[in-house]
Order: sequence, then structure tokens, then C-alpha cells
Amino acid sequence: MTDQTYPRFCPVAMAASLLEPRWTMLVLCEMWNGSTRFSEIQRGVPGMSPGLLSKRLKEMEANGLVMRHAGSGAHGEYLTTPMADELQPLVRGLGEWAHRHVDCEV
Repeated sequence: MTDQTYPRFCPVAMAASLLEPRWTMLVLCEMWNGSTRFSEIQRGVPGMSPGLLSKRLKEMEANGLVMRHAGSGAHGEYLTTPMADELQPLVRGLGEWAHRHVDCEV
């Protein structure tokens, strides 16, 4: 799912291609806060449509950020991968930086 407009030699651009699709980092944050089921994740990102959440989770799974475990019945669980978990301090740091410099009212 990488964007071919980014140069393949730049690691920052390649990382951005995984994380920049809208809602990706918010979904990860919600999952790091303990949400594993689709409905839980959806409640944590209330402005996101169910269709877009489904699409984004599939993309994140294809990119190695989340894995889906089949649960009982039709319900499965989504878990972050070790690759995604390495990003947690960076994403939280980005949020702290934004809180200080972008909009202190949020």
C-alpha cells in the first residue's frame, strides 16, 4: 500500500507512507489504549465511518501494523504487532509536541 510518489530511498518517506493515511495513527492509539474489537475501536474514533475503519484495518494488516485473530462467532480481535508497538513512543511524542506547539486548547 505504499505510495509510489515517494522516493524509495528515503526511510522517512517510506515510514510516512504507512502512517499518513487518515486515521491510521488514531486507530493505533486507540488500540494501544486497549481496544481490540471493531466496535471498541470505532467508539474510540467516533468521526470515522465503519466502512473506512474496516478498510484502514485491512490496510494496516497488509502493512504489518495489526493482526486479526478470529474470535468466537463472527467477532475477531485486532492486535498491534511488535512493529507497530515500536512506534508507540514516537506517536505519543508527536502528540505531546503537537499539544505544545500546534493547538494548546485540544
